Amino acid sequence: MTPARIVDAVLALDALSDLPRTGWLLRGITPCESIAAHSYSVAVLTGMIVDRLRIEGLEVDGERALRLALLHDAAEARTGDVPMPAKSPELRAAMRSAQRRLVHGMLPASMASHFDEAALGETLEARIVRSADKLQMLCKALRYQQQGWQGLDEFFAAASVRDEGIEPVRALYAEVFRRAGRELP
Repeated sequence: MTPARIVDAVLALDALSDLPRTGWLLRGITPCESIAAHSYSVAVLTGMIVDRLRIEGLEVDGERALRLALLHDAAEARTGDVPMPAKSPELRAAMRSAQRRLVHGMLPASMASHFDEAALGETLEARIVRSADKLQMLCKALRYQQQGWQGLDEFFAAASVRDEGIEPVRALYAEVFRRAGRELP
């Protein structure tokens, strides 16, 4: 990887720090979390889940999981954050294809492959990141709820539990919903 390629990738991804998470913005929450802040929180949560799974005796590639978490929304540096309700199955399929092309143009192949792995969600590490992505959104909704923001019911109501068959993740969902005073779906 050349120095020029590294600088180009860093500059391309830097847009994530300026782009808001659209779902929060649409509900009037300002200032709201950026995509970069979300990715950072997903990475931290991923690390905690990896640690918990290792305590339980599972073998997990923690570095790979963290790389997936850091890059799982890399395409949004170019596309912005398209909120969930706007994503029909057709739009999701078209976006996946476009996002893959964008990421492969922005990042070195070794890093773009982490984006691809996260998007496919087939490995244990990718499933951890998928879980952490949804859990982080719910934790942020809980935080905004605690700050007095309204209009967050749909985040909890529409939140399908994405535990990916990982028991400690199920317990995290239960704790978030308990603190939010809501029934676990």
